[in-house]
Amino acid sequence: MSAVRFLLATVLLAIAPGTLADWSPTRPVKLVVPFAPGGQPDVVARSLAGPLGEALGQPVTVENRPGAGGNIAAEAVAKAPADGHTLLIGTNGPLAVSPALAKSLPYDVTRDFAFVTLVGTAPGLIAVHPSLGASTLAEMVAKARAKPGALNFASVGKGSISQLTMEQLNGAAGIRTEHIPYNGGAPAVTALLAGDVQILALNPTALIAHVKAGKLKVVAQTGAKRSPLIPDVPTVAESGYPGFDASVWMVIVVPAKTPPEAVRRLRTELTRIIRDPALKAALWDPQWIDPIGSSPEVAGRVVRDETAKWARVGKSLGLVLD
Repeated sequence: MSAVRFLLATVLLAIAPGTLADWSPTRPVKLVVPFAPGGQPDVVARSLAGPLGEALGQPVTVENRPGAGGNIAAEAVAKAPADGHTLLIGTNGPLAVSPALAKSLPYDVTRDFAFVTLVGTAPGLIAVHPSLGASTLAEMVAKARAKPGALNFASVGKGSISQLTMEQLNGAAGIRTEHIPYNGGAPAVTALLAGDVQILALNPTALIAHVKAGKLKVVAQTGAKRSPLIPDVPTVAESGYPGFDASVWMVIVVPAKTPPEAVRRLRTELTRIIRDPALKAALWDPQWIDPIGSSPEVAGRVVRDETAKWARVGKSLGLVLD
């Protein structure tokens, strides 16, 4: 069972917050984002910071620490004091892909982090430049198969879910497209718009305005199910590759030895904020995120399942991250 399907089956069993523990922060809380300002995790973090600070009685500041596919931020939080004052909004890259594929890491997800909550999941989109002449995933695959190695795909960086989505598709479809990594979403999208690359798998917020303007074409969604925000575009699984799922997700973690009462308090406040109906129209829908707010156990299960999945993909394709 995939991590996302497990989540859908179990989240209702884990949504009731526990009793508030007698813990409160004694100084400002830091929420670390492993990417540059403006991206999906950054927007989510800044939207959570205000109400979380009000609930905790201390300001919550957002600190962007981009680099190494999110690993720099993850290492910093892993080594931070375990007192509830430092949180990481982790994503696929530093919490699952890097642990699955990197030769070595300066942190261990299982050993160095305690899970707080799963914020939510989101689909990715596979977009192509109009000059490719492909309107469907099948047409894109056919063009790639006809000229192995001739098509390039951009990513937001080595080890990112943006790269791994296309690597997984290469393996599933038996095609070869060449990876061109960029330093973040903005330059990757710029390269696709310019026709320097032909394909890009990325979150919808970075692509949808260009799709609506007719500058790009979406050929598939990468999640396990269709997003209601773009219902006419099929998933990769529906397009001939059953079981394909490269959803994006965000999980809040803290250093491993953070006191349990601090984890419970943070989880209780965060799940209440995440499930606030007022945030749906203001944040979750514009960011294409399905908000969850889960128990630590569900968050941990998602990360473990995703790590195992990317390890299998990496082994089958011979992928190793330096």
